[in-house]
Amino acid sequence: MRPGFDRYMSTTLALVASVSPMNVDAGMILAAAWWLAFWTALGLCIGSFLNAVIYRIPRNRSLRRPVWSFCPHCKRPIHWYDNIPILSFVLLKGKCRRCGAFISTRYVAVEAMMALIVLMLLDAFFIGQARSGLADGQFGLTDQLGYDWPILIAHVVLFACLLSMSAIDLEHYWVDIRFTNVATIVGFVLHTLWTPRHSAQWVRPTDTAAVVSLFALIGLAAVWLWYVCRALTSAEAEDDPEPAPMDELDTQFDKSDAAFRAIFEPRSRVAGWATVLCLLATFAVLLADEMGLADLRHTGRALFALVVFAILVVAESSIPRPSDQLIADVIEEERPRARATVLSEMMMLSPAILAGAAAWWMMARGGELPDHIANALHTPLRGHWNPLMGFATAASGYIIAGALGWAIRIGFTLLFGKEAFGTGDIHLMAAAGCVVGWPLVVLGFFLTCFLATVGWVLTLPIKRTRALPLGPWLSLSFLAMVVFYNQVIEWPFIERAVQLGRMLLGAGGFGAAGLN
Repeated sequence: MRPGFDRYMSTTLALVASVSPMNVDAGMILAAAWWLAFWTALGLCIGSFLNAVIYRIPRNRSLRRPVWSFCPHCKRPIHWYDNIPILSFVLLKGKCRRCGAFISTRYVAVEAMMALIVLMLLDAFFIGQARSGLADGQFGLTDQLGYDWPILIAHVVLFACLLSMSAIDLEHYWVDIRFTNVATIVGFVLHTLWTPRHSAQWVRPTDTAAVVSLFALIGLAAVWLWYVCRALTSAEAEDDPEPAPMDELDTQFDKSDAAFRAIFEPRSRVAGWATVLCLLATFAVLLADEMGLADLRHTGRALFALVVFAILVVAESSIPRPSDQLIADVIEEERPRARATVLSEMMMLSPAILAGAAAWWMMARGGELPDHIANALHTPLRGHWNPLMGFATAASGYIIAGALGWAIRIGFTLLFGKEAFGTGDIHLMAAAGCVVGWPLVVLGFFLTCFLATVGWVLTLPIKRTRALPLGPWLSLSFLAMVVFYNQVIEWPFIERAVQLGRMLLGAGGFGAAGLN
């Protein structure tokens, strides 16, 4: 270490030691209040943007034209002072300034939900310290964010995409993989950047899992390149549809149907304001915790928000929509060729399967090559930066979570003779695994099966449909696993599953943070 840097650090430590504890505590409290306000405002702004995404994408409208927001009823631009999240809705009394049309409380709910998700992640990672593998900063949130901001940003981007996909899935029963592509790219980039020493306690893959995942990823990349080249060279490739012009007002909906009324007519304000109140309560509780005014457990405040989200999903799922019958008809129409479809998908995945199997065989044999690969995985380039292990962490989550989804789709479709799991949901699981890790996706999937069944039973008396939008329940379950992962892996039956995994994969198959 350079002498100049030594003198700098000595002077800094002397200055810190000379400050009274009261002033240090006051500074940390002010910093905590600032960061809470900043991340809340950021979440609200992201939620405001997501409202435009949720409205435009299913209606084939461009996100770039027009760049400004507009009223869906009169189609006039909304000025910036009328587009402030939540506040503008309150000041305008839930109506458009130009035409007086009611504004759906869905916009308020999405803004508040996104801000609440951001606070839940901030709480789980730093304030409540409910996750292993993150820095325990001595100087509060500023210190912690300085070390671990990449993993927080990756989770914020992921759940922003999941929130958008969930809202669209509830209304239209489809998942746009452009969202999952964004989350996946961000997951790979930020995991590659984020490899500090303390992150060894994060969910990291074993050497075998890392190598198998990297080889399988190469196989998937080869298939993707083949499809891209075929599309570019094919004379029959169709151009992307042009975005709908702004003066065409959702002609696919009739103004008498429930879907149109859910967008343009005032419904009960309970859902929107309940989310806002939950956001305000969470902000106040976190601030009180940072100020030392209250010693509340992380479990209670996170569970309260998750219950509110679950109620909102059930409430939205109970609204009858034209897409309910449409998706059921499509599934029945495709039933005769469902088995053939998944068999062709299995052939598409065969390069990745073969590459992963070859990597597993190579690692199982042992010898110098696996040792060289393991050394490369654990050798940092500069300081504690280990980009290969970070990239392998994202790759293992993406491959294993996606493989689970494909196994469920192919297996149950072959068994029952009709589509059992949507490809959009598989992309959703893979993107989530890329960011949060495959163990959380596996546990979250089992939680999804339970929550989705309960939600379907609750909505059955109101909305009789055979179709079930799984995206919202997957998103809710993954969020629950992110904030409660450390507690979940300590449950007795989960511990027994971990022990079984040790027997199957060997003692190195699991790490200090649980499943690896």
